[in-house]
Amino acid sequence: MIDLKELNDLLPADGLVVIRRENGETVGLRLVKDDEHISTLNAMLEVAKLAGYSIVAPDGNKL
Repeated sequence: MIDLKELNDLLPADGLVVIRRENGETVGLRLVKDDEHISTLNAMLEVAKLAGYSIVAPDGNKL
């Protein structure tokens, strides 16, 4: 477990951080690099569709 003081010491002064929590406790964190993006699957599918890609499920149905 990471306590609040330790967490604050580990966080960068600037930037994005992904924090992992389990059972109400912080168990890990990861810095997001400048060339990385975080998105939901639905948002990524929407971006792909806007770029002209067709998204097809394994059963052959177009999403």
